[in-house]
Amino acid sequence: GERTWDEFLTAHAKTLWACDFLTMRVLTAKGLKYVFALVFVHPRTRRAHVSASTTKPDAAWFTQVVQRFVASVPKGMAKPRLLLRDRDDKFAVGDGAFDAALAKIGVRSMPLPHRSPNLNAVVERLIQSIEVECLDHFIVLGTRHLDHLLSEYVDYHNRQRPHSSLGFATPMGRPPSIRAGPVEVRCQERLGGVLKHYYRKAA
Repeated sequence: GERTWDEFLTAHAKTLWACDFLTMRVLTAKGLKYVFALVFVHPRTRRAHVSASTTKPDAAWFTQVVQRFVASVPKGMAKPRLLLRDRDDKFAVGDGAFDAALAKIGVRSMPLPHRSPNLNAVVERLIQSIEVECLDHFIVLGTRHLDHLLSEYVDYHNRQRPHSSLGFATPMGRPPSIRAGPVEVRCQERLGGVLKHYYRKAA
């Protein structure tokens, strides 16, 4: 019989990634402009990657995005084989340059049915977190500023932000063990205190 969606995700968990566009208006020398970035996430581990942003998602940009995405996957992880995406018209730019760039490196693009955000819920939730926890706190001045904010947030997400679905571990490691007795808690701040990471001082 046909497999359920959960069974499909489980069967492809090691090599399955998902992506979606993050879109926002930023202030430039020529006024407010829409800027786009692609956010990637590995649903099983919640490891994330974000592309450089652009005001014009063309074929050359898509090719560069795919190359940098694949290069970002560490050697300890399985090579991406399947990538979930929605049916945003931007993916059709350059006669499907995004899907073509993926195919060249052995990754199959899997467009999801129309109006089915729940099938891409992990990356949708990640983008919401990026916006609420980071971008909403800034007036973004151009693509370089946006790229810096996104890079800082994704590094924080991968290395420091606990995830309930991972037993409050991070995508790149387990939380510190709880020791008996008093401990000194320290705070590491990013982006002027917008992002905070609390940790126990090593004995």
